[in-house]
Amino acid sequence: MPKISKSAVFNAAKISAGCAAAIVISTLLGVKYSATAGLITVLSIQNTKKETAEIAVKRLLSFITAIITSFISFRFLGYTTTAFAVYLFVFILICGLFRAQSAIVPVSVLIAHILSEKHFDLQIVINEFLLLFIGAGTGFLLNLYLHRDTKKMTEYRAAVDDEIKAIIGRMADRVLVSDKSDYTGDCFRRLDGYMKSARDLAVLNRQNSLINNDNYDLLYLDMRQKQCTILYEMYKSVKEMDSTPEQAHIISELLKKIKDEYHEYNNVSRLLEETNKVITEMKDQKMPESREEFENRASLYNLMIRTREFLTIKKMFMDNNK
Repeated sequence: MPKISKSAVFNAAKISAGCAAAIVISTLLGVKYSATAGLITVLSIQNTKKETAEIAVKRLLSFITAIITSFISFRFLGYTTTAFAVYLFVFILICGLFRAQSAIVPVSVLIAHILSEKHFDLQIVINEFLLLFIGAGTGFLLNLYLHRDTKKMTEYRAAVDDEIKAIIGRMADRVLVSDKSDYTGDCFRRLDGYMKSARDLAVLNRQNSLINNDNYDLLYLDMRQKQCTILYEMYKSVKEMDSTPEQAHIISELLKKIKDEYHEYNNVSRLLEETNKVITEMKDQKMPESREEFENRASLYNLMIRTREFLTIKKMFMDNNK
């Protein structure tokens, strides 16, 4: 049997309480059709602050459009089903044009009140506006408690970084082993899972910040995603090797050093210098004596070129986000 989570219970309680509050406020203010304010509250609560605010603004603008459209329709066709259908046809087209489809149902319910009242004056317009304002406003206030989950974001970033460090550490070991039959890329599927969780939360955090548009988390994860692409190419270079050239020991030590110094705030300048030094030394070494040695040294060289790309991505990120 499916289990109901605490967050689901809390969310249901929040929506129910908000709906009741909107109805009570409307009733105390003497607004007719007060239950509609509660329903608008339910429809206004979104996953993030920005979504809730955006929908509230769209519904306000749509309400103005609906009032004008329905006034013209009722004026010429009377307070009839035909007039309401004509209004609805035009209103749906306008909402679709401006991507405000979420306003069609709640705003049209308000216009239906005017159809029921069979008159169009300032008092009924104010009544419907108050229903919209109270409903959307209550929904927005209920979502003010939403905040950036910085603690969870830090945990996700750490999980991504730790997995990348582990992958580099395994490379440092495997580059010295000829038999790589059990050296699989399963770790990259795990890394992709961490990356997806981190990115989803980063987007959610940004949407829950109405004023602060800090993109650091998203930029950081974009940088790590680029590194992951290069990291997989590094893995393939190591996987291709079926023997251990003498240069592999130097490269293994360099990879271990990269793993040990791998953290969020390292600008990797020194590591880049050491990597370039190893690449230069590899170029200056004598030519391989056999095809096997040539192919394995080529894989090592490609590994170093990819390692330099891997570090350069981090260096550019640090330079651009000082």
